[in-house]
Amino acid sequence: MSRNRPRRSPISPRLVVLGTLLASYAWALVVPLRLTRPPSALLTAVYLVGLALFGGALALVLRASVSPGQSPRTRIRLVGLLVAVSLGLWPPSFAWAEAGSEPWAWVAGFVIGASALAVPQAGVLVAVGLGVLVVIGAAVFDGDVAANLGIALGSGVVVWLTGLVLVWLLGLLWAAEAGRAAEAGLVVAQERLRLSRELHDVLGSRLGIIALKAELAAALAATDPARSAAESDEIRAIAAATLAEARRAVHGETVADLPTQIASAELVLGSAGIQTIVDIDATQVPASASRLLAAVVREAVTNILRHSDARTVSIAFRRTAPRPTLVIVNDGVGGTRSGTAADAPSSGTGLASLAARCAAAGARLVSGPAGDGRFEVRVELAPSDPGPP
Repeated sequence: MSRNRPRRSPISPRLVVLGTLLASYAWALVVPLRLTRPPSALLTAVYLVGLALFGGALALVLRASVSPGQSPRTRIRLVGLLVAVSLGLWPPSFAWAEAGSEPWAWVAGFVIGASALAVPQAGVLVAVGLGVLVVIGAAVFDGDVAANLGIALGSGVVVWLTGLVLVWLLGLLWAAEAGRAAEAGLVVAQERLRLSRELHDVLGSRLGIIALKAELAAALAATDPARSAAESDEIRAIAAATLAEARRAVHGETVADLPTQIASAELVLGSAGIQTIVDIDATQVPASASRLLAAVVREAVTNILRHSDARTVSIAFRRTAPRPTLVIVNDGVGGTRSGTAADAPSSGTGLASLAARCAAAGARLVSGPAGDGRFEVRVELAPSDPGPP
C-alpha cells in the first residue's frame, strides 16, 4: 500500500452516534427493572426476557434513525415492532410496580422518543396511543394518572430531543463530507476540461498538418525523392514538437504566452504552405492579457487550417486607445478545403467559448467575414489593461 495514500479513520461517526444513543436509551431497561418486583423467580425470568426483547427492538429503531439508506416502510415496521413489544410489558409493569412508581410510563417515554427519532410522523401517533394506555393502566391499577402521563410524555420529549441533537450533528458531518466529495469531483472535472482544452489546442492543428504532409510525401516519393525526404523530416520535427507539447499539457506545464504561441503558429502555418505576416511588438502586449491572446491565436490558427483555404495570414497587435487590439486576418473565405460555407470558421464552439472567456476578462472578441475574401478575428482588450512590465 502506498505510504502517501490517506488513511481512513477506523472510527465511524455513525457508529459513535449509534453507540451514544444506545447508551442513553439503556435507561429504558434499567428503570423498569429497578421499579418492579415480580412475585416469583420464574416470573422474574419471564420479565427479563420481555425486557431483552424490548431492548433489541429499541436498538433496531435507533439503528434505523442513523441509517439514511433505510426505507420509510422498514422504519415504520420497526416502530410497530417496538410498540408491540412494549405492549407486552404493559400488564406486568403495572401489576408488579413498587408502590408510588411508574415503570411502564418510563418504557412508554423511551418508545415515544425512539419512534419520533426514526419516523417523526409516527412518533406523534405513538405518543397519543401510548399516552392513552398510560392513563388506562394508571386508572386500572390505582396509580397516579397525572404522574404516569407526565413521565411518559416528558421523558419521551427529553430523550427525543437528546437523540435529535446527535442525529443532527451526524447529518452536518455527512453534509460536510458530501461537500468535500463534490469539491473533489469539481476539481477533477476542471482538470479534465483543462486537459481536453490543452490537447485540443495542441493536437487540433498539428495532426492536420502531419496528415497533409504525409500525403504529400507519399505522392512525391516516386517523382521527387529529395522533396519527399524533406517533407518527411518536417513531419518528424512537427510530430516531436507536438509530442513534447502534449506531455507538457498533461502535466499542466503548457507554455501559453503570446510570443510562444506566435512562434508555434508560424511553424504550423508555414508547414501548410501559408504565408504568415506577424506585426507584434511583444513589449507592447499587456502581461495580463498574454495568455488570453495566445488562446485566441491558437484557436484562430486551428480554424484556418481546418476550415479555410488561406494563402496568407496576418497577425497584428496595436496598442491604440481606448482598447489595445489583436487582429488576425486570413484570405481563405470562400475556400473549399472543408466544403463549408464562407462563415464556417465561426460555426464551431471554439470561438464562441473564447468570446465568453474574453468577456469574462473584460475584453471583446468579434469574428466574421471582412470583405475581399478575408476573414477577421479581432480581440479588443479592456481599456484598463496595464502597460508592459
